[in-house]
Amino acid sequence: MGLLDNASPRERQLVTFLAVVFGLLAVLLVPVLVTRGLGSKQKYNDGLRERIEGVSLAKSKLAQKKAAVGDVAGRYLNKAPPLGTLVDNAAKQSGLEIAVQSELPAIPRGKQYTERATKLSIQKTGLRALTTFLERIETSGYPVAVTAFDLGKRIEPDSYTVSMTISAFDREAAAPNAGGAK
Repeated sequence: MGLLDNASPRERQLVTFLAVVFGLLAVLLVPVLVTRGLGSKQKYNDGLRERIEGVSLAKSKLAQKKAAVGDVAGRYLNKAPPLGTLVDNAAKQSGLEIAVQSELPAIPRGKQYTERATKLSIQKTGLRALTTFLERIETSGYPVAVTAFDLGKRIEPDSYTVSMTISAFDREAAAPNAGGAK
């Protein structure tokens, strides 16, 4: 303590007091800063944990939806019969009379799918017969959809004129890989 040998007692007291203050600051300030830093890290980790749980929950929901819908290839295994036959059978069972029905040319949809369509016109029908017809088409078990629909009201009660396009979608079998599996 060479510096404090020549100092007065008051200066020694001030230096000692200053050393105690710095010591207390070091002892008290370090844990406060460490606690504060750990608290922010804990909040960050909690946020990450919530996001991970959200992703896990979303994965399980997605898996449930996939299982409910089934895989895409499975839906297209049951190829739709000619649309004229399918539409005529559904119309007979529903009590509808189709005025005009015409097949449209097949349209490729992407690399694996083809859309076949038939356009039909119904001159006079009631809503019950029409909904029964649409339900039979929808629940036929084939990849078939009503892709265009136009409904017009006639003068008579519960009488409508309908124009619609019904499409069937076919999945073409994937060609085997010529180079072999990689």
